[in-house]
Amino acid sequence: MNRLTQKLLLSFFFLLVGLSFGIQISQFVENWLFTEAGHYGNESLIELFNYFSLAITGFVMAVVLGAGVIYLARKKQQEIGFGEHGELYYEVFRESLNAQFLVCENGTLYAVSQGFCGQLEVQEEDLTAVGLKGLIDERSFERFMLWQSEGEDFELLSFKLSNFEGKQKELVVSLNHTHLAGVYLGQLVDVDKQSELQKQHELLAITLSSVGDGVICTDINNRITFMNPVAEAVLALLTDEVKGQDFEEVVPLYQEDSKEPIDDPMRQSMTELQTVCLNELICFRNHLGLDFAIEVCCSPIFLRGDKIAGAVLVFQDVTESRLLRKKMNHLAHHDALTGLPNRLLLQDRLVQSCKRAKRHKHQFALIFLDLNKFKAINDSLGHDNGDELLKQVAKRLTASIRACDTVSRIGGDEFVLLIDSMEDRRHVRLVVDKVFQASGGHYELRATQVNVSFSAGVALYPDDGENADSLMKSADTAMYRAKKVGHSNYQFYCPELDKEAELYLEKETAMIKALHQKAFLAHFQPILNAQTLVIEKLEVLARWQCGDELIVAEQFVDVAESAGINGHLSMYVFELAIPQFVIWLERYPDLQLCLNLSIKHLLNGMFSEQLMALLDKHQLKPQQFELEIAEQPLLERADELKATLDSLRQQGFHLAIDDFGVGHTNPSLLRELHFDSIKIDPSFINEIGGAEHQDDLAMVMINIAKSLGVNCIAEGVECEMQAKALAANGCDQLQGHFFSKPVPSSEVNLLLEKSFKQSREP
Repeated sequence: MNRLTQKLLLSFFFLLVGLSFGIQISQFVENWLFTEAGHYGNESLIELFNYFSLAITGFVMAVVLGAGVIYLARKKQQEIGFGEHGELYYEVFRESLNAQFLVCENGTLYAVSQGFCGQLEVQEEDLTAVGLKGLIDERSFERFMLWQSEGEDFELLSFKLSNFEGKQKELVVSLNHTHLAGVYLGQLVDVDKQSELQKQHELLAITLSSVGDGVICTDINNRITFMNPVAEAVLALLTDEVKGQDFEEVVPLYQEDSKEPIDDPMRQSMTELQTVCLNELICFRNHLGLDFAIEVCCSPIFLRGDKIAGAVLVFQDVTESRLLRKKMNHLAHHDALTGLPNRLLLQDRLVQSCKRAKRHKHQFALIFLDLNKFKAINDSLGHDNGDELLKQVAKRLTASIRACDTVSRIGGDEFVLLIDSMEDRRHVRLVVDKVFQASGGHYELRATQVNVSFSAGVALYPDDGENADSLMKSADTAMYRAKKVGHSNYQFYCPELDKEAELYLEKETAMIKALHQKAFLAHFQPILNAQTLVIEKLEVLARWQCGDELIVAEQFVDVAESAGINGHLSMYVFELAIPQFVIWLERYPDLQLCLNLSIKHLLNGMFSEQLMALLDKHQLKPQQFELEIAEQPLLERADELKATLDSLRQQGFHLAIDDFGVGHTNPSLLRELHFDSIKIDPSFINEIGGAEHQDDLAMVMINIAKSLGVNCIAEGVECEMQAKALAANGCDQLQGHFFSKPVPSSEVNLLLEKSFKQSREP
């Protein structure tokens, strides 16, 4: 039955009621008037009364009908509360897709929405006919009545259906009060959707508990409401212990470097309504006193619209990574062995010192230090002892200067001092003398005592350079000058040193050019038998024909070494000498040729092959050659050279130690290296014939050779007395200007003929 039919029936009902009341009233008046008064005989009066009765009946019907209509309208308006547009609102409510209904306190359903009917799959007429009481079972209706009696504003109730078998078995309904007494708004809750939301909430809780970052939530008053397990572990507190406490009290943040507290980022994010990330170095100290380095990001929590419900802080514990980053940064700027600043950090501090000195108009000094004979110590005592020596030197250097100054190790045995705010050179000299005195001297290395001295070069700002690079170059140049001058010495930089360096560079360039132009010559100096004075060997010596000047090897061998052409130069000279040697062998088959080798020759893996190829070319044997290696560099690299020397000896080459006595070679090392000859350094030969006992050292060298069973050669013999003394004491061979200076190949034939002619004379 639709709403219009209901209205027509109600109107017809009120019409009948009004007609009945009107007839009854008219009948009552008629009986009273005519019976009691006795006026029935008057026809005109009766007709008049009939008209009057009709009027009364119509009036009563109109009053009753109007009152009924007004009552029904007002009753409906009061019950449903739709106001003057009630019909429109009612239709809107009915057509709503939300599962809603209006129910009276007695269980009558006044209105149901299309969504509610669709959810239950029941027609609207059937629902309004049975009402809520007929829709649900008795126990469910009792729960509905109990909720009303308890006066709750809102409740979720579960109702069981009673009269609609096969439909949804259970309803979950939310009930709310309306502004009309005794009328409630009900809404059907989608259980599946509610379950899905519950699952999402559980999944969110599991996710927050599983993430590796710490999560802390606060309410609008910045009081903690939630913490995940990571946050609990860092704070060493459970959520229940801090719930409701102010965030700043529980999580006090401070700046790592300055230790200053940081403004609360949670309040900042809620105030600015945006995410706040703290990029600076942030730390946090928990109630146990443990410090953590963290990276922080805070965001406000929004409800619908722009309403703020609180804030969430997400942080990462970066304590270990920050410590690792600090360690890596330290390693990048400090020497791993000594812990001193390295070249990179020194360069940065030097740049800052230049800026500061320029601003305040003061001087500072840059001092390059080099340990004398460190390589010999390192090689003879082992790298472990060498490293220990560098550590001890670093400690003494650091203790000998001010805290505001810098000690740096830039590689190997090279140290650099940056001395700030120096008054003048006199002040610098005092500092260098103090450093030499405090850091030089004796060091104990695993029960072995060594003596350490330094060579130093000093550059001053701004006289010797106005930037870091120029000062480094000037100090380095001065240090190399100090090493040339002598051990335990220091030199101030001066422009003349640059001129020397330029001349040195020019000489290198000239030597490279001369090698290309084949301006080098091979000269030969004879080595004679000490007893017979017969030439037994010829030593090959390089000479540089520079214009009209003939330059001896001692004047350019270091330059060739630094220019990197020493190997090429030596091989070129060998190639000049060996063809001449082949010619001399035809007449003097027992003659030997002596070749001088540098350490770089021996360390070059290709040199041995090149030398053998040259000998094969001229059909010569290694036994016809003696290879000479200087004692000092041999001592420094003995471990590295042993395998190469053994290989050369196995091939048949004779080996000789040149300049013997300068490096204080250990006799046990000589036995281990299996040398065939030792050549006594000329400095010991020059002492022969001087004051008493001055020739003792030369005789000691001869005795060492005898005890080792090797050949002894004295080089640098300048007079007959020296030759006789050496021969008398058992020296095997002699070499020196007394017999012949180094000569070109064209003069060697004469020397050989003269030598062998004298040996044949009676």
